[in-house]
Amino acid sequence: MNAKKIITSISILAITFMGFVACGKDLISDPPFTTFNFDTTYDDMIKELGEPDSEKESYYGNAYNYSSDYLDLQGNVQYAFDEDGHMTNMTWAYFSEDGEEITDIYNDLHKQLQNSLGKTKEATNTVTNLADIWRLDSGNIELAAIVTSDYNVVMFTYLSPEYSTSSEELEE
Repeated sequence: MNAKKIITSISILAITFMGFVACGKDLISDPPFTTFNFDTTYDDMIKELGEPDSEKESYYGNAYNYSSDYLDLQGNVQYAFDEDGHMTNMTWAYFSEDGEEITDIYNDLHKQLQNSLGKTKEATNTVTNLADIWRLDSGNIELAAIVTSDYNVVMFTYLSPEYSTSSEELEE
């Protein structure tokens, strides 16, 4: 999987998580992007967090990255906005040289999400890729871990409802 797809996946996970937060559901304790929701503007983000550490173009629009301590890990939070200035997703990502650490973090987050949202019907569980998607009216939540010889990452994304795909849409 190339870096662009990974970052896109990360963005998707973050956005999904934010949707649950915006709906008031308690997913996990102190997620890294709970102060924002999908009504948050770029100006709101800058006012709250300051200038981003980096920015780039992503599948969902302009993406802005901030360092973030979460779960006692130094990761990265990314907020993406479409061309109309609407937040499309929020993602937390953590990279490590230790694939086992990534798998353990994924398993812990997965357990917490499953306890809050129930079992997902969409999951991938291979040696190098773990992924789950919870499709909610408030937006999709995606959790993924990629473990390879090149890099290891766990990503938690919350997508806005406008950028989420429902189970019904997938069946069409």
